[in-house]
Amino acid sequence: MANLRWLATLLMPLAIAVTGCSNGDSSGGGNTNALAPPAGLVERDESPIYAVGVPVVPETASNSGGAITQCTVSPPLPPGLSLDPQNCTISGTPAGSSHATVYTVTASNAAGSTTTRVEIEIKDAPIAPDGLDYLDRSVIYPTNAPITPNTPISTGGEITQYSVSPALPAGLAIDPQTGTITGIPTTVTAAAVYTVTGANSVDSVEALLTIEVVAVAVPPAGLVYADPLPEYIVGVPITYNEPVYSGGEATQFSVSPALPAGLSLNTQTGVISGTPTVEQAQTTFFVTASNSAGSVTTQFTITVAAPQVGEWLPADAMNQGRARHTATRLPDGRVLVAGGNRKQALSSSELFDPSTNGWTRTDSLARSRQAHSATLLPDGRVLVAGGFGTGGGNALNSAELYDPATGRWSQTGSMGQQRDSHTATLLRDGRVLVAGGEGQGSSQGGLASAELYDPATGTWTQTGSLAQAREQHTATLLPDGRVLIAGGEAPGGVAPASAELYDPATGTWSPTGSMNQARDAYAAAQLSDGRVLAVGGFDGTRALATAELYDPATGTWSTTGGLRQARDFHTATLMASGRVLVAGGIESSDLFASEVYDPTTGSWSQVGSLEQMRERHTATLLADGRVLVAGGTGRGILSYTELFH
Repeated sequence: MANLRWLATLLMPLAIAVTGCSNGDSSGGGNTNALAPPAGLVERDESPIYAVGVPVVPETASNSGGAITQCTVSPPLPPGLSLDPQNCTISGTPAGSSHATVYTVTASNAAGSTTTRVEIEIKDAPIAPDGLDYLDRSVIYPTNAPITPNTPISTGGEITQYSVSPALPAGLAIDPQTGTITGIPTTVTAAAVYTVTGANSVDSVEALLTIEVVAVAVPPAGLVYADPLPEYIVGVPITYNEPVYSGGEATQFSVSPALPAGLSLNTQTGVISGTPTVEQAQTTFFVTASNSAGSVTTQFTITVAAPQVGEWLPADAMNQGRARHTATRLPDGRVLVAGGNRKQALSSSELFDPSTNGWTRTDSLARSRQAHSATLLPDGRVLVAGGFGTGGGNALNSAELYDPATGRWSQTGSMGQQRDSHTATLLRDGRVLVAGGEGQGSSQGGLASAELYDPATGTWTQTGSLAQAREQHTATLLPDGRVLIAGGEAPGGVAPASAELYDPATGTWSPTGSMNQARDAYAAAQLSDGRVLAVGGFDGTRALATAELYDPATGTWSTTGGLRQARDFHTATLMASGRVLVAGGIESSDLFASEVYDPTTGSWSQVGSLEQMRERHTATLLADGRVLVAGGTGRGILSYTELFH
């Protein structure tokens, strides 16, 4: 069978010349005499971040439908870049900086057209790549059969050079400029892990591939899609939805029923792309990946909604990918992002300007830190406290102040206890309550201690201790000035359901009603009526979809409508409408899904999917009502940001 497939591949160019269907198979998966429209159009790099004056690696396009005769793009590409009108390749040298923008590429022929998106931002100088992955990250090839080109999926600053170690199996090669792996495996080769390194002038990232070569094809297995629950917006080009599978290489993909109008499946790679044109209620689709040895089928749902439901739009990327950072809205409306992690703890900080949707660098912290806290003080300064440096069990007790007027950080008094993954709450008298967290030494687990920062003196004092030591909990200032702390992770890795109240007048803690569900790494948001919504999290065994409400008047919790998607390490943001936006997180993988909670009905509705799957990110309500989501972990440590409208 492998030799027959190899012969068929050699004869394919002749068949294409006779039928007039170039650029791959027809969208229906079989050859016909009639010209088919282009389908499954995908640009090689979906969201590149280029630099002024640096020639881009040509952005080639893949199409599994009929031959492309014309390509157009809207809006016009940034100065210095151009689109080849015959094959949709983007090339050139950026002539100036440009904000993150989604460009719609349309490929057409006499039979019809299809679209895809490419998001391009051009910065004044190169930034590091965020992450690197491959379309086929674990694959078994048969000998003597051409492989479907294995294309890298990169994020962040454009990668300009690729290398692999050890050498790929005989017959396979990697393009040093694009990272695409092609060829015909010639020798049976045991399964091995190959490290692909992608680099630019700033930094490098790595991807691990598992490749095996066998004598006879084996069927693909374990097929899933990166986004199993997407919601798309009419008229908005979708982020590529890529398949993930193991086992034998899939050489053909098909879908049933037909995808929503405007979307199409690349029958060679399984990637779904396009621009939905009509609304469609949540519908289940079945995708089958096959080769000569067998097939595997998966299912997922797609919803296409009207634009007014809510949508995510790109903002400029940060100058530094980061996760476990902090984001604080300043009195002038800008957002200060500080610290975090990318390969190691960061000291860098930057500012987001909502008027331009762009970022500028600002002064760096004196200490690199992640999993710290940041609190806006009444005088407009920002207090950053604790966190840890590179490596676990390295908690800090130092604190720093950022002054927006000068754009500078200065040191202030140190806490009495080293801690990270704690909470910090601004009290009504201007002091800051820091509680719990993880102490110095990873074996110590959660802390029960709490302390107060006084901005007038720049000093910390001990206050009453929690009854339950905990970290990764939440803290909420209630309308009467008390502070509610609930859940988190207790020593021994246990997720407690207990909750406590801090009274600033007495400096003591008292128990209050326990949650109905133990939760760690969950999100909380205070509603407009003063109640507190606790949503999702991890109970020690699984991610949660449940949600509940705390009523300060009764000191009790009651269950409310559950999420459509279980998750932890997500965000929950009270919007100007009084509804709560939950975004991202992780279940079995990082999530694109976002949902909105309506307190008047106690129910959740799915809204437009994030453009980047992410967890351990930040979400900040802007003065104009938009929500800024920044960084986090997804395909790498992300620099990308996006705005919910």
